[in-house]
Amino acid sequence: MGIPYSKQIHLAFDQSRIAFDQVTPLVAHGFKVLQTTRNITYAVAAIQVLTVVFLGLILITLLALIITVSPDLEYERKELVTPVVRWLADVVLGWMGYGAWFRWGAWIVGVGTAVGAAAGWWVTRDLEGEEAEREAEEIEGEIKEAKEDGS
Repeated sequence: MGIPYSKQIHLAFDQSRIAFDQVTPLVAHGFKVLQTTRNITYAVAAIQVLTVVFLGLILITLLALIITVSPDLEYERKELVTPVVRWLADVVLGWMGYGAWFRWGAWIVGVGTAVGAAAGWWVTRDLEGEEAEREAEEIEGEIKEAKEDGS
């Protein structure tokens, strides 16, 4: 009873090798598609975060504009908008010593953004691309070995 069963198993493995030869290129391309999809997912997530930040800034700006323009809200303008605008002008222009801190902060944010973007590009482009190619070559090597052993 064990011998016919093992013959069936060997026959099934031989048939799966034939099917595996036809499916392997699809698997390699599918892996590349998954990598690209993952990178697109990261980009969409970053875009969504930036959208929320910009929408928040737009909301704050519109509220400040309404308070500034409306003649009925003179007291609110003096209490809310004027101090914020004065502080922002002082920081940007550096009149009260905040200018140096603002420039340092802008420089650090700019350099951090550039380094982060470069590192992200390098990791997703080079390392994962090489890894996918290496895995595809290993699979092709295994297929060739299976063909040679089966022939």
